Amino acid sequence: MGSAILLAEVKVISRLLTRKPIFIGFNVTNRCNMRCAFCSVPNLPNPDMTLPQVEHALDRVAEMGIPVVGVTGGEPFLRRDLADIMKAIEARGLKTTLVTNGEALTQARIEELSGLRNIVHFALSVDSLDRNTYESLRGRKNLPETLTRFLNIRRFGPRTVYKLNVVVTPHNVDEIEAIVEFAVAAGLALSFIPLNVGPGGFHRGQNDHGIDAAARQRMADGFDTLRQLKLQGAPLWDHRDFYLMARRYLLGEPMGPCGAGELFLDLRSDGGLAFCNEMEHVVSLLEVEHFTLKDLANIRKGWARRIDTCSKNQACCYTCSYNITATAQNLPAYLFDYLQLRWRG
Repeated sequence: MGSAILLAEVKVISRLLTRKPIFIGFNVTNRCNMRCAFCSVPNLPNPDMTLPQVEHALDRVAEMGIPVVGVTGGEPFLRRDLADIMKAIEARGLKTTLVTNGEALTQARIEELSGLRNIVHFALSVDSLDRNTYESLRGRKNLPETLTRFLNIRRFGPRTVYKLNVVVTPHNVDEIEAIVEFAVAAGLALSFIPLNVGPGGFHRGQNDHGIDAAARQRMADGFDTLRQLKLQGAPLWDHRDFYLMARRYLLGEPMGPCGAGELFLDLRSDGGLAFCNEMEHVVSLLEVEHFTLKDLANIRKGWARRIDTCSKNQACCYTCSYNITATAQNLPAYLFDYLQLRWRG
């Protein structure tokens, strides 16, 4: 493990111990070239920030000391200035993650990122290895081409962990072990996320119609399988206890506080800062010249009851929320699993 990665991990662990935010999800755009049934982001009205506005917002993120920025969308590669955004993140000493659906990937676009050394992982959202299932979930027929393109970009893309992101639904839960086998053979890491069946929320599409108790149980059992695979050494990126939380979420069992506003935040495409991606923004980072953790804590006091109610109502179970919470609650397991994954890579 390189010294820069080690230092970043030390910073993350220190902030987890002191309950300071370690991650901010950043929707660089809500525009998307897909219309997935389980996602409503393309329907959100927020406009894109200009690059100078992005840089201003990132200055405020750096001011809060948040070490990792998760670049997502929408589809990030629909922004022609994505490479400039990624370089702006690196210039501020921040680590980043990057998620794409793969539709707009080209060798030229990836080569624009090849010099970056701050990308923790680069993920392809794929959900199924079956053409028909993939099409029904994502509305696209070009699954083989997308996967092949993603596998090939590792030759000329940034040096990082390449992985697949899979939303577990009743339609693909039976593919879990096959997807894990594919990832192992291809040298990819994996994240599995439960279908968002919580009430309301900005990111939920029309996804919970007809999902009965039996379907929820099947998905919950899938996360039991994933936890066992994780313990057996499968290249699953997220904390082993996240799979327990995903199971509880799907079965409607208590999950405990989520850590919104304490461990993670959400930055909208228009510069709005929210405590999580399922709640309204609380301040625009474009309207402030300085923003510190003290400012954040003062605002959060007025939202504490709302956040507590939201977590009790089980609005979501994302890797950018409960995975971070699981990590904070069981750091030794995180360190053991993370080091194993890094060394295998």
